Amino acid sequence: MSDELSDIRQPNGRFAKGNPGGPGRPRAVERVREYDQRVADAGPELIDAALAQAQGGNLKAIEMLLDRIWPVRRGRPVQVEAPEIRTTADLLPVGAALTNAVLDGELTPEEGSAAGRVLVAHGRMKTGGAGAGAVGGARQGVRQCVGMAA
Repeated sequence: MSDELSDIRQPNGRFAKGNPGGPGRPRAVERVREYDQRVADAGPELIDAALAQAQGGNLKAIEMLLDRIWPVRRGRPVQVEAPEIRTTADLLPVGAALTNAVLDGELTPEEGSAAGRVLVAHGRMKTGGAGAGAVGGARQGVRQCVGMAA
């Protein structure tokens, strides 16, 4: 028996090189698949129970149902009055329009930043990723207007 252990472990108790030390922790895939199936089978009863709890005034049940029916939005469509972008020279006025919309409270800073990232990506598409000369200057100006890092 000790010969078998010497093949598996070093004298200090660590596993010998090339020996993984056993099968490891079982993967959760099978367990998760089983849970998914059980929940799918019991789905109508679970929904009925949650509805009954919600109708009885259980705020947590109401919150859970509403989160599934009407999830929290991670953003909203925004509309900003800005000139159409036809050339890279149009990027700066559009960036200024975004900045003004944020400063006037029409957009949150997060919405302005997200719109600014779209604008910078649009500029990259128009220029093929070039960053030198007038194109680079226009991109830098847009980044400054929308408050993005250079």
